[in-house]
Amino acid sequence: MRLFDHLKPFAISLSALLAVTGGAAASETSYYSGKPWEVVLYVPDAQNERPYCAFRTSLWETRSISIEKMIGAGDEVAIALRIRKDAWQLPANQTTTVAADTVLGMVEVPMKSIGKQEIYSGVPTVPVLLYNAVIGAMLDSVLAARQPQPLPIKFSGNEPLWTVPALDRFQAFEMNDAFKRCALDLRGLQSKTEQDGSSQEVTSPFGAASPAGQPPAHPSVSSQLPAARSDWEFYTRDEDWGPTCFAQTHRGIVMVGFMGSPGKDDLVGFVSSLFSGDTRATWHVDDKPAYVSDGGESDYFGWNEFGQLPMELLDQASEGKELAVTGAKGERVAVSLAGAAEAISKFNACFNK
Repeated sequence: MRLFDHLKPFAISLSALLAVTGGAAASETSYYSGKPWEVVLYVPDAQNERPYCAFRTSLWETRSISIEKMIGAGDEVAIALRIRKDAWQLPANQTTTVAADTVLGMVEVPMKSIGKQEIYSGVPTVPVLLYNAVIGAMLDSVLAARQPQPLPIKFSGNEPLWTVPALDRFQAFEMNDAFKRCALDLRGLQSKTEQDGSSQEVTSPFGAASPAGQPPAHPSVSSQLPAARSDWEFYTRDEDWGPTCFAQTHRGIVMVGFMGSPGKDDLVGFVSSLFSGDTRATWHVDDKPAYVSDGGESDYFGWNEFGQLPMELLDQASEGKELAVTGAKGERVAVSLAGAAEAISKFNACFNK
């Protein structure tokens, strides 16, 4: 399937948390470090370069494949492909095509040499959504929930086929979550850059017909301040035991949430990247009654799961300001409940089917 062929729409789930601030020098923040892939947020030192989240190979020392998400003007998201090999001696500005077998079939991406050792798809002149679909199909294949796929990259010249081996299901889950968090941090970094910019163009939501400082002639009765963005998300997945509902958020690298299967009585809380092994934890919202639960590490997900949690905890979370989880050894994470009501409402509807 060529880049300019008709593509069926598909979605890549991208969301995240963790505030990041840029420094004076180029830097990388790691969100997942493993093999054969890693996730990093790259913040350049040059003002004319854009930061990006890179989903890139860590399998080889002298070559790499990087799928990169960036945010352009107007908050438009673009996905680019970067491929590098130290032994290459590429002619300047020469174009080529690489192909990959993905969930959309075989896709082809036009690329251009941007140095002796590197080719890059760039921000395209064709519609960005079309590029996103093609390159994003590679990511979808690698992170496929039911069966993650290997990623073979075929070159137009005499460069041999590169094949990145498949992740296992848990790795795919972790990396998808890491890329979500990186993507949200990228958007937060973009917002901070816009707020800190001293030479920003003065813009206005009003047309030339609206005199400066004057309200609209006929204000809408529905005009309100936009609701605060929620860092909580709801989603469902088909797991080995059947459909499962999730509501979750992040604080740094720590993820906190609830899960349960429709029609079953067990509400399970989970916490990742905080506890080690079996532990007892206290869950409480603001000054409400606390609930103690014994938990252990999940062989399936890898995080710590806590049963014996009452539905009242969800009711408190819907109306509260902060949820804290404290372990027996003093480990503690506190997450904001701002905007959690919507995600928890959807979770309740799913869980109580």
